[in-house]
Amino acid sequence: MKIALFGGCFNPIHYGHLILAETSREYLNLDQVIFIPAGKPPHKVSDLAPAEDRYQMVKLAIQNNKYFSLSPFELKSKGKSYTYKTINFFKRKYPKDELFFLIGSDTLLEIDTWEKGTKILELCSFIVGMRPGVPTEKVKKEILKKVTVFPLLGLDISSKELREYIGEGKSIKYFVPGNVEEYIYQNRLYGKK
Repeated sequence: MKIALFGGCFNPIHYGHLILAETSREYLNLDQVIFIPAGKPPHKVSDLAPAEDRYQMVKLAIQNNKYFSLSPFELKSKGKSYTYKTINFFKRKYPKDELFFLIGSDTLLEIDTWEKGTKILELCSFIVGMRPGVPTEKVKKEILKKVTVFPLLGLDISSKELREYIGEGKSIKYFVPGNVEEYIYQNRLYGKK
C-alpha cells in the first residue's frame, strides 16, 4: 500500500487540511492518509486545545472519507511529538508499505528547524502541497531536491486565524466542517476566557 502520514496540531482541523490530504491522495494515488494529531508539539502553539478535543475534531472531519484514518500515536506517546519518532513507528508498523509524510508548503519553509533538521527527509518520501503564491525559491535547493511537490488549489486558512476569529466572536462557518464547528462551540474551545 501507499500510505501518507499527515501530522499536525489540527488546532482546529479545517478545510485547508482536508483539501491538502485529498489532493495528495489523488495526485499520488495513495491508498490511505493517516491523520496524526500532535500530542505535545515541540514548537509553541498558542491556545492549544486539549489533545482529546483535537482528536475528536479530526475524527468528525474525516468520518466520511474511506481513504482517511486517524491515529492516536503521538497523543499516547510520552514526551514531545517529534516527526522522526512518528515516521520510525509507522515504518515498523507498515514494513512492506510505501510511506510518505505529507506537509504543506508553509511547513516546508520551516523544516530545517525541526528536530533532526533536514535529515528527517531521508526517513521516508516527503510530499508537499504547494499553495499558489508560496515561492519555491524561498526553499533551500537541497531541501527541494529531496521532496515531491504537487500543485494545491489551497485555501488560505490558518488554524491560528480561526482561533483568533473564535476568540473575537467571529464566524468560522465554511472554514471548518459543520460538525467540527458544532464541536468547538459545544466544548467552548478557543473562546474568550
